[in-house]
Amino acid sequence: MNIGDFEINVPDPPLRDPHCIAILKPWINVGNVGQIVLRRLGRMYSAERIGQLSRPGKFYDFTRYRPEIRIRDGVRSVRVPNTVVRIARRDEAPDLVLLQLLEPHSFAEDFNDSILAVLKALNVSRYVQIGGMYDSVPHSRPLPVTGSAQGWDPPSDFSGVKLSSSQYQGPTSMASQISERARSEFELETLSLMVHLPLYLKLEDDYAGSARILTVLSDLYGFSRRLPEIEMAERQYDQVTPAMNDNPALKDMVERFERGSDEEVPGEPPVEGSGGALNGISLSPEIEQFLSDVAQVDGDSAGGDGEDDDDDSSR
Repeated sequence: MNIGDFEINVPDPPLRDPHCIAILKPWINVGNVGQIVLRRLGRMYSAERIGQLSRPGKFYDFTRYRPEIRIRDGVRSVRVPNTVVRIARRDEAPDLVLLQLLEPHSFAEDFNDSILAVLKALNVSRYVQIGGMYDSVPHSRPLPVTGSAQGWDPPSDFSGVKLSSSQYQGPTSMASQISERARSEFELETLSLMVHLPLYLKLEDDYAGSARILTVLSDLYGFSRRLPEIEMAERQYDQVTPAMNDNPALKDMVERFERGSDEEVPGEPPVEGSGGALNGISLSPEIEQFLSDVAQVDGDSAGGDGEDDDDDSSR
């Protein structure tokens, strides 16, 4: 059936007290953290795809989000970028709605209205948004997670998550209104979780950040912490430490971040576009190449599972 601008197969039987876990690409998906988390949850609970935007071209500029040609078993298809809705039925309530939001380029108000209509139709009771951002934190310490909760009380020992009211002022995405309107218009419980990632490690897939968010969600939803992302994170970050011994600038930067991490709460994200320079230190071309190689190695090893990206569809 049509719900706003979505084509949705409304689940039967209905979901039980569903919580929506949402990501927003590309605005707050640094290190592909959100995508990796949703992929793991989808596999864990055998998630079922129930809908997508009926005409994504209304919202997306396909010269910016490019369609892709794919060939599988000799069959050629065009994969079109889209916002996708999946459901995950669990042994006990709450069930989950996994929402992969692709940030719209136009008609953002209609986009938000349609998302909220889907949440209402599925009787979602809590809206959880997850993501990652770069910060002055070291890879050698547990990655901090910050966020906020409205309309409910999280566990007192919530995996070390620092919850507070955001003081950020500045540019944002129109999709940020979804959380606000879910709370004010539909009285949904809301939760935001943001993992802070090392600024000097701009990995295409940051498994440490993904593992950190997954461990937080495991406290909420009771699934096992025996997750492959944790082992992958250890292997990924272990490649960085030896390189520091041969690069004094990088070593000094990490040591200063370690001191700050031991003493302070992480701050607001650095200015976008600052590149590899921070506090007067610029990464050498050798370090930049090393970090690029780390990202490439892990990207190659992660690509062997044969699973497609989940934010687009074949047309």
